[in-house]
Amino acid sequence: MAVCPYHPTALAQEEDRGPGLHVEKPYFDTQWNGWVLSRYSDVAAAFNSPDLVMVGAASKDEYPEVDEAARLRMRAETREALSPAALRFWRRRMLHDARARVAQFECGQPIDLIKDYAEPVCLALAILATRPDPARGRYLAALAAHVSLAAADPLDEHLKAQSRRATEELRPFFTTGPETMRDSGFVALSRTMVSLLGNAWFVLARHPLEWQRLHRRPALVARGVEELQRFAGLTRLLFRRAIADTTLNGLSIRRGDRVILSLLAANRDPARYPDPHEFSVMRPRISHVSLGAGPHACVGAPLIRMATIATTLALVERFSSARVITPIEWQGGVGFVSPVSLPVLLGTESGPGFERNEESA
Repeated sequence: MAVCPYHPTALAQEEDRGPGLHVEKPYFDTQWNGWVLSRYSDVAAAFNSPDLVMVGAASKDEYPEVDEAARLRMRAETREALSPAALRFWRRRMLHDARARVAQFECGQPIDLIKDYAEPVCLALAILATRPDPARGRYLAALAAHVSLAAADPLDEHLKAQSRRATEELRPFFTTGPETMRDSGFVALSRTMVSLLGNAWFVLARHPLEWQRLHRRPALVARGVEELQRFAGLTRLLFRRAIADTTLNGLSIRRGDRVILSLLAANRDPARYPDPHEFSVMRPRISHVSLGAGPHACVGAPLIRMATIATTLALVERFSSARVITPIEWQGGVGFVSPVSLPVLLGTESGPGFERNEESA
């Protein structure tokens, strides 16, 4: 697996990986044959536009067919499946599982937060929410990994072929519930969620004062998760097609035009955020487009937030620090980038992994 030079705090990337992630006025990228939107206001407007529909990164269909009734029905079914009662139940189970696993970690001993923590906890949630045969969990997670890797790097034809084969194998194991809570939901919870957590915890470990703040004030974890989504949100670029002539903040877009949304750049827009490259859970105005916005907001956002809060809470309430101990290998592409593994030393204020600083002195 190639070593990716990107990490969640980077705002620049190689040209062949897609448009630059710096914030600028909309422009037409001839290499990508589309309008690139990177300002927060432009990306938010695109999410709220009924004339821009989601397409794949490699899609060349200038006039995609849209079944709006089916889309709305799918969203309604998913919202019903993600009822407050279901989310509360899953939260209790996930938090119990997360705390039990964290209790097994020893201060000062190397722990891989991906393989030792995120993967087993997320797999348990995926089985709980999508209800396949638990005995096949590891096998299904291995198939889901192929689908998630292809979503991370959607321009890789080899990964795309592997994803198609894996999806065909996965589908027979998921036959009930709304479509989004079947095989695609299992992939999102068992694998893509792991990538999201890896990015978040990498950033948190690189900001020890913020980790300690959450350790001392666990009630801030929900707030911290929103700032982590802004600062290190998983999705890098999203792709849209215009199904009608439209105007976004003065930009004229013609029917059939491709539109590329740079979410990471929008989340670092200085016109929206003071000190956009600073990570702080005490930021006064925490908002982001990592999970979409308006009628095109991610319908699974409540579940994503719940899982991120539960796993992060269990980690920071027990440990006051985490130090990354080896260089990180990254995987992914224009879809998203995440750590392959995240080896750390966890510490407590009285243990060998804790390093005093100006906030704890």
